[in-house]
Amino acid sequence: MHQFRRDSGGSPSFWEENWASGGLEEAIRFCAVDPLRPLFVRHVPPGSRMLEGGCGLGQYVAYYAAQGRTVVGLDFARETLRQLRQVRRDLVLCVGDVARLPFRDGAFDAYYSGGVVEHFEGGPEAALREARRVLRPRGVLLVSVPYFSPLRRVLAPLRQAVWHRVAEPHVEAAGAATERRFWQYAFTPGEFTRLLVKTGFRVVARQAYSVLWGLHDLPGLPGLLARLRDRYRRRSEAPVRGATPGPTASRPAAGPTLSLAKRLLVSEDVMVPMAGTVVRVLRATCANMMMYVAQPEEEAGG
Repeated sequence: MHQFRRDSGGSPSFWEENWASGGLEEAIRFCAVDPLRPLFVRHVPPGSRMLEGGCGLGQYVAYYAAQGRTVVGLDFARETLRQLRQVRRDLVLCVGDVARLPFRDGAFDAYYSGGVVEHFEGGPEAALREARRVLRPRGVLLVSVPYFSPLRRVLAPLRQAVWHRVAEPHVEAAGAATERRFWQYAFTPGEFTRLLVKTGFRVVARQAYSVLWGLHDLPGLPGLLARLRDRYRRRSEAPVRGATPGPTASRPAAGPTLSLAKRLLVSEDVMVPMAGTVVRVLRATCANMMMYVAQPEEEAGG
């Protein structure tokens, strides 16, 4: 596995500041086109009792509760949850630590952890064992972590200032001289599968996703993508020739084309003829994250 370092830490205050700029309603709308949505539909049917460990803004809690699941959101960012309760009093939210969950054994049918367990410098095992404990015997864990993709393997020699290969998770000694602090681990599929097996799970499916964020690792690409977004925004807001000035004079959205672009670039829909094959290849080689679907070992495949 590789250890990623950066200037910012992983305290509750860091995440509260990070989420403060986000919009809940926009995040909820994204859930409808989320590349992970088919996995939720397949493995977490309506009527399921689901825990999200590390719920952040709360969009998954809100969206899947509205879709017929009973969802509990837990996070250590107390202020974020306080603000969320003010705008969504209907949500079930709890302050807590994913490595020490305040729930009884076997309390949930499903547990979702999206980009959380990789941020423990000592490794994700404690959080995974807690996930195993609170799941019922035939429950399902959906856990996503950064994917050490073939693209990242190629780029690794160029990123040694912030990416470090480590054999096992370990905590730096107090006062260790490092330019940047620990941020997260990234795993190959084999590495994370072994961790899941070690903590009592069996992997039944996995899916790489978030291709555009994975491509951000390429030198110069983030700036290019930002320019393309700005160009598209200016074009979509430009007045239409011959139209009456006013709020309705903006260029109309390109319906089918925009829909297809969203299916490919946002939903990463592999069912689009021909283009879906390209999406599959990009997921396998360049994606930022990998979602693992796992069940408690003794019940997997039952």
